[in-house]
Amino acid sequence: MARTIRVGDIGDYVNQQMEKLLRAAVLETDSLLKQASPVDTGRFRASWQVGENAAPGTGAPEGQFDAGKIRKTSKRGRTAQEVLPIQRIGYQQEKVGNIYSVHNNLPYAEPLAGGSYPPSWGGQYRSKQAEPGWVQGIAKDVQTRVQTAAARIGRES
Repeated sequence: MARTIRVGDIGDYVNQQMEKLLRAAVLETDSLLKQASPVDTGRFRASWQVGENAAPGTGAPEGQFDAGKIRKTSKRGRTAQEVLPIQRIGYQQEKVGNIYSVHNNLPYAEPLAGGSYPPSWGGQYRSKQAEPGWVQGIAKDVQTRVQTAAARIGRES
């Protein structure tokens, strides 16, 4: 059944729908990056952050992180967000009109994203998810997922 919206409320309604979609895109990107991150101590996976109009913040401190392994504990499994909640830096909620970056500020984040691994890992990581170009693959995947989320939000409205 179609929802009735007063003409004067159309702008607010559209803005709310766009913010739902924006939140879904940011959460999905964060989750996919965490799930695909190569893991030694879990620090790299735990250091993904989301910034609004900037990429501030620092990575997680050195050490072992229980969230290094995303375990499935129920029939539907656990998502990266359930294990490692989204880290919003400098804001509380995504709003239309801002630019959001999902980033990892660890000094070795760029080489890991490019497929180069530290010598302590034997110079390579044997994960199909973390081969060179895995971050770009996630970016493409998110584009498709955003289209799907937009269709779902439209149906639910």
